[in-house]
Amino acid sequence: MGISQFFKVLGLACRSFVTAFKKPTEAQLFIEEKPEKPAQSQEASHLKLLYYLQHSGRLIDFLKEEITSFSDAQVGAAVRKIHQDCAQSLEELVTIRPLRMENEGATVQIHKGYNPAEIKIVGNVKGEGPFTGTLVHRGWKAHKLSLPKKMGENTNDVICPAEVEIK
Repeated sequence: MGISQFFKVLGLACRSFVTAFKKPTEAQLFIEEKPEKPAQSQEASHLKLLYYLQHSGRLIDFLKEEITSFSDAQVGAAVRKIHQDCAQSLEELVTIRPLRMENEGATVQIHKGYNPAEIKIVGNVKGEGPFTGTLVHRGWKAHKLSLPKKMGENTNDVICPAEVEIK
């Protein structure tokens, strides 16, 4: 640190001391205030999951590809491999199971006091239940969450790095 930089820092420190001396309540709040963590430094689990689905089955590549020019047979062949690889990764990382065990189309009873986070009632809904209806979708629930803490060398928002082959 040079001499001019030293005096700048010393001047800032003195002004800060005087301000804190004049306004002790604000100074105390400033000291106690916890700085917010920047969003970029927190690894989001949804990006981790995308990373693994891209890594195992190239799911993002497929979803971002313009497929209208390909034949149904070409799309079907690509989807089969993507489905197999992504399903395996999903099972290893999250383990998703149906919320309802009945087959779709079955008649089901929904009791009063049901959990609306688990069951979405649609159609001609009157009153508070119990309800009798047709199961349109069984729903999904995560039973095991095992996403690793780190994604390797990737930065927080990079799901898959660009790949360049040198010849």
